[in-house]
Amino acid sequence: MEKRLNDFDVKDGSPLTKMTIKDVAREAGVSTATISRVLNNSGYVSHDVKQQVLAVIRKFNYQPNAIARSLKQEKSRSIGIVLPDMANPYFMKIARTIQHRCFQEGYHLLFIDTEENPEKESEALDFLTEKRIEALILAGTGANRDQIQTISDSGIHVILFDRRFSNLKLDTVTEDNFYAAKSAVEYLLEKKHERIGIIHGPQTISTARERRQGALIGLEEAGISLLPELMIEGDYTRESGIKAIQHFSQLPDRPTAIFSSNNEMTFGIYLGLQELGIPLDSVEVVSFGDLEFSSLFQHKLSVIMQNPQELGETIGDLLIRRLNGDDDAKENRILMPRLVPSR
Repeated sequence: MEKRLNDFDVKDGSPLTKMTIKDVAREAGVSTATISRVLNNSGYVSHDVKQQVLAVIRKFNYQPNAIARSLKQEKSRSIGIVLPDMANPYFMKIARTIQHRCFQEGYHLLFIDTEENPEKESEALDFLTEKRIEALILAGTGANRDQIQTISDSGIHVILFDRRFSNLKLDTVTEDNFYAAKSAVEYLLEKKHERIGIIHGPQTISTARERRQGALIGLEEAGISLLPELMIEGDYTRESGIKAIQHFSQLPDRPTAIFSSNNEMTFGIYLGLQELGIPLDSVEVVSFGDLEFSSLFQHKLSVIMQNPQELGETIGDLLIRRLNGDDDAKENRILMPRLVPSR
């Protein structure tokens, strides 16, 4: 019988049987990418996991060299992109720009939406490495740090964008969240607002931490102490924006202005105002990120204008350089958003 290249022989006292790489991974309790790294002695695998895989090899008495040879395949010409929210136009514009550049260079993209869920992100990373991607572009949830480092150590190019890990030495393309958020609060203070509500994002995410810190420093430098009732943590969704405005509207002394650190939460603010029957232009808002179609309704909306096109082009240029063999030191690119005042 002709052997399949991705099979190996197992001698367990019964007639010769066939197992696939997935069977080995299942028996060892690891991903197929990990099995590949152990068999090819390439990339990082912890000592304990390596011993666990080798124990399976001994248990089933197979010849690992045959498997290793079968795993030496040509490059996949595939790039993995992991996004936290594909419904957000900001991320989709970035992804489309990267896709355009990759297609020009003969690469194909695999997109996965984690919905800001660390477990889904981990599953996505396993899936993409099993697909033999040559590079990973990630806007992460803030979790799975070790898994991301392992992927990089295995020889896969990793570019973080929009969000960073402070102690991972990886290529990173982000925006200056701190100073942009600080300028948003300073703008509201210049317009004589002192009771300013702040809606920030999950503190597991670097963008949320930086924007929150920038807003607080802006208030602190103006000598204003933010009351706890004026600080709300959202989760970068419209629903959390709705809940925040419901909270603010119930306060005896409502905020006259709001800084929202994410455009989806800003959208929720206006949906919540509409549900409550409150005029949309009754509160001044600065949003980190633009709203599509905002010109169609009456509002006092200023925007920290991001540039997803520029971000995507920067990522695409860096990606192609890495794929073409540029092994220079890891880069940390920081783009500067700009504040566009309300009309």
